[in-house]
Amino acid sequence: MRKLPFSLLVTVAFSCALICGCNSSENTEFREFSDQDRINSLETESAGTSPDAIPESTSQSPIEVEVAASSAEEGSPSPDSEPIIVPMSTAPEVAELGSSSKKPVSDDATIAKVLPANAEVMSPASTSSANPAERMAPLEPKLLIAEKTFQIEGPNQALRVSFDDIDLLKVLNMEPVPENAPEMFPDWLKNLDGKRVLIRGFMYPTLSKTGITYFQHVRDNEICCFGRTPKIYDRISTILQAGKPAEYIQGRPYDVLGTLRMDPIYEDGEWLQLYLLEDAIVLDK
Repeated sequence: MRKLPFSLLVTVAFSCALICGCNSSENTEFREFSDQDRINSLETESAGTSPDAIPESTSQSPIEVEVAASSAEEGSPSPDSEPIIVPMSTAPEVAELGSSSKKPVSDDATIAKVLPANAEVMSPASTSSANPAERMAPLEPKLLIAEKTFQIEGPNQALRVSFDDIDLLKVLNMEPVPENAPEMFPDWLKNLDGKRVLIRGFMYPTLSKTGITYFQHVRDNEICCFGRTPKIYDRISTILQAGKPAEYIQGRPYDVLGTLRMDPIYEDGEWLQLYLLEDAIVLDK
């Protein structure tokens, strides 16, 4: 029998011992933790994870996780369960498309933006109890000024009259002015018909700046410049004397001398004219 070299026998014995040690069921010897071992470990941990645990790495955003946890709590409430808190520093800002605000604005804030600061905001209770018909109800006409006298001014012996003197709200408590208003005029107002009067006011904007022969003589500058529609008693149709046209006077008062007429024109439920000044002259001094 041929003898094997001693070195070869030692090598074969060491190899058998190493193979037997790696296949042993007892994992007591140290070995390197490979990439495959790491994958197997993650799969094992994932399979053994409880339903209440939240993975450290997830594709869901923190807000989605919180919503899912809230839905689960609503479905099966538990007094011992703790809410999932998402740190505000990690939660993204959520805003509606096309809106710059991060949360819905309250009704009060909307109202405050929309209304002036000094505007009165009616509460829902007062709105529901208020009757619009009562707020819009016309005033009952009644005589407020029974007697009135006027001063005579200038070489033409004209009566000094103001817009307050012909204000039907102040004289007859009329708002709005009914169609039969002239029938309720007091005698002192009716007696102004045909009288030469001086009345101070403003010129309502005209189509031309020069050569004006007809215009509306109005009560105040607010009517002229800010587009407010004047009341029928806040304006007087004015026809100038032939050959004496006027230029447009903007933003300052002036006197008009003319013959006052009660010349009511009421058509289709609307007042077109109540007072008229004929043969008038503009005294711009």
